[in-house]
Amino acid sequence: MSRPSFVSIALIIVALAGCVHELPPPVTLPAPAAASSEELRWAIEAGLAAHNWTVTERAPGSISAYVYSRGSGDQATIKILYRPGAIEIRCVQQDVSPDRYDRWMRLLSGEIQKGTAMLGMGIRPAPSPPPPPPPVQ
Repeated sequence: MSRPSFVSIALIIVALAGCVHELPPPVTLPAPAAASSEELRWAIEAGLAAHNWTVTERAPGSISAYVYSRGSGDQATIKILYRPGAIEIRCVQQDVSPDRYDRWMRLLSGEIQKGTAMLGMGIRPAPSPPPPPPPVQ
């Protein structure tokens, strides 16, 4: 292999490696052990709604959500795993600066913690209507 070809391949590999973003570590929040999974779901979904996240999927013990910033085009997808005692927010995909993503997680975590704190004080949310079906694509 000639020297110019080797250099070209090396530059391509370096450029592609620069495009790979490492996902941030999960955010773990405490949750009241006495709270039911349904109460935790309500607290999580209220936090998501307060910060304009769109729920894309629900399953027992997990919620997937997506946020898109119209102004900047930034976006992220997360999966939240929850059970009595703990809530974990995992980044699935992000196209946003690390600083902005961290801010989004601080705001979302704080909102979810407000809801779970109320559960911990014995204040139960009013039952919500069943979730709407997911959008047809």
